[in-house]
Amino acid sequence: MKINSHLTVVDLFSGAGGMAEGFAQAGFRSTVASDYDEMAAKTFRANHPSIPFILRGIENVSVSEILEISNLHRGDATVVCGGPPCQGFSLAGPRIADDPRNQLFREFVRVVEGVMPEYLVFENVSGMVSMQGGAVVRAVLKEFERLGYHCTARVLNAADFGVPQARPRFIILGSRDHSDALFPEPTHQSTTRSQLEQLSFFETNPHLTVWDALGDLPVIAQGEGAEEMPHSGDYLNGYQRERRGRRFPGVLFNHRATVHSQPIIDRYAAIPEGGDNSQIPLELRTKKTNVFKLHRMRPARTVTCNHRTDLLHPLIPRGTTVREAARLQSFDDDYQFFGNLTRKARWTTQDDQVGNAVPPLLARAIARRIKEVAEQRVSEEKKWQPVAKEMAA
Repeated sequence: MKINSHLTVVDLFSGAGGMAEGFAQAGFRSTVASDYDEMAAKTFRANHPSIPFILRGIENVSVSEILEISNLHRGDATVVCGGPPCQGFSLAGPRIADDPRNQLFREFVRVVEGVMPEYLVFENVSGMVSMQGGAVVRAVLKEFERLGYHCTARVLNAADFGVPQARPRFIILGSRDHSDALFPEPTHQSTTRSQLEQLSFFETNPHLTVWDALGDLPVIAQGEGAEEMPHSGDYLNGYQRERRGRRFPGVLFNHRATVHSQPIIDRYAAIPEGGDNSQIPLELRTKKTNVFKLHRMRPARTVTCNHRTDLLHPLIPRGTTVREAARLQSFDDDYQFFGNLTRKARWTTQDDQVGNAVPPLLARAIARRIKEVAEQRVSEEKKWQPVAKEMAA
C-alpha cells in the first residue's frame, strides 16, 4: 500500500479507527486522530502506531495543537473527517441553536474552520435525514457552506461498496474547490438468482453475504474461543483472502463467544435462519424482542454495539463474536480490539468499538473518490501553469 504524503487526513471522533483504516488503504496519511475514550484509543494506537493520537474530548483540543502535531499549516490538510453524535440536536428557527446538545457538532465545525482542509467528510446515522423534518440536515449544510464549502449529502449503504452488511450511513462531502462528483459509484448491488445467471451483464458485483464473510472462520460454540488463536490460513473467496491482513499471519484475534445458559441456547436455536425471536414458541419468548439470526445467503443486518446478544450466528445458537462482527464490518483479521466484552468500566467495550465503527471498505471507497478528484484538480492546475506564466510575462 503506497501512502501519498500529500494526501493528509485529520481524523476526529476516530473511535477504534475504521475511517483511518479505510483512508490508509486508499493511500492517505492520517496526521492526527482524536477521541476521548481510553479503550478506543488503545485499539487505535495498536493498529495505527504511526498516527499521533490525542486522548481528550474534542472540546479540549485546540486547532493550533492539531496543526502543530500534524506539521501542517491552515489550508494544507486534504481532509478533515469525523462523525460527531447528533442525537438530540436543537435548532432555533433554521439555524443550529446555542444548546449543549449541539456542542460536539459545533466543535467539529470549529476544527474544520481552523484547519480549513480541501475536503470534509461528515458521517452519521441515517436517521439524521429525517430529524426534525430534515431541518437538522439543512442547518448542518448551512454551517459548512458558511465556511466556504460546497456540500452534497447522501445516505450510502455499506453493502454497495463490498461490505457484507446492509448498513446505511448518512454522509456529507464538502469541497473548497466546489467539486460536485465526490461520492463514489457503487461497486456491488443486490441481485436475484436470475440476475446472477446473467452477471456479466452488470457492471457491479453482487452484494456479499454473511457466509462470504464468515464461512472460513474457526467453528466455536458458546463459551469457546480466545482473544488470540491460530487460523488455518485457508480462505474460500476473495473477500476472506483480503481480510487476512499481513501483520500477524496465521493468527486470529477476538474470536471468543459468550457463555449462554441452556434456556438462552434453546431460545436461540429455535429462531429460524434470517428470522427473529418473534417466530419462536411462546414458552421460549421473553420481553426482549430485538434478537435476530443472520442468514448465510444475505448481507448482515446492521452490526450494533449489542451484537453479542442481538445478532446471532446463522448456524450456532450463540451471539456473534467480536471477530465475526469485525468481519461483517470489513476489518482485517490482524486488526485487534482491546477492552472488556461487557461493560465493567466507563470505557467502551470491544462490542461498542466494532459496532460504532465506520466500515473500512466504505471509508476506502469515499477516500479513493476524493483522491481521484484531488489528483485530477492538481493535474488540471499543472496543465494550465505554463499558460498562466506566459500570460503573466
